[in-house]
Amino acid sequence: MEYFQKANDIYNTKDYNRAISLYKKAAEMKDNEAGALYNSAVCYIHLKKYEDAIPLFHAAISLRRESKYFFNLAYCYAMCFNKPKALYYFNTAWSLNNDDEDCEKAINLLLKSYKRAT
Repeated sequence: MEYFQKANDIYNTKDYNRAISLYKKAAEMKDNEAGALYNSAVCYIHLKKYEDAIPLFHAAISLRRESKYFFNLAYCYAMCFNKPKALYYFNTAWSLNNDDEDCEKAINLLLKSYKRAT
């Protein structure tokens, strides 16, 4: 069975918990492992379970270094109020794709919040 494609189909129905189960099975079976880990983490973002998403993003990044992987990891850290790690990972994402305007905006917002705090 192609777990990754089935997980994508379930994801599109917004049944994120079920999609997570299938993505995790896909990762175990090495069926687009990095993508399965990344998509599992994105499901956790939809469920607002940012702490659960973070280790999955790290695991995906260990397999594939893509800007969007770092961007979403940074977003999770921001939602967990960890500004230093959020800024670090947003900067990493931006260094991989400096055309990403959303990333640049996120960095600027974090930097402004640091300036206000001082």
